[in-house]
Amino acid sequence: MLRLQMTDGHTTCVGLELKHLSKISLNTPPGTKVKLVGTIQVKNGILLLDDSNIHVLGGEVDHMVEKWELQRSLAKHSRSNIGAEGGPPPFVPFGQVRGRNDHKKKKTLWSLSVKA
Repeated sequence: MLRLQMTDGHTTCVGLELKHLSKISLNTPPGTKVKLVGTIQVKNGILLLDDSNIHVLGGEVDHMVEKWELQRSLAKHSRSNIGAEGGPPPFVPFGQVRGRNDHKKKKTLWSLSVKA
């Protein structure tokens, strides 16, 4: 289910994917132009969208796309794989007492990478 924030430059509204939108996905760049057609049902101030009432025209906004692409590339380096094989070790607050045999169960390796 997608939530779309749309604006015509003056008014901003929110649309919600009621049924699958075949032309819009998480890979649709920000600033893509769409045309709303026909009668659109509104619930609690949110436009309920499906393929019959939204047409994708295309286009993009350069500065929005640059920021979006940067956020997507940085998301690949998130700490979502904490504790997983090859990921960083879980955070342990300073001074926290670990179990008596914890150090025998798991060895933690730290690596440092410096980039110029």
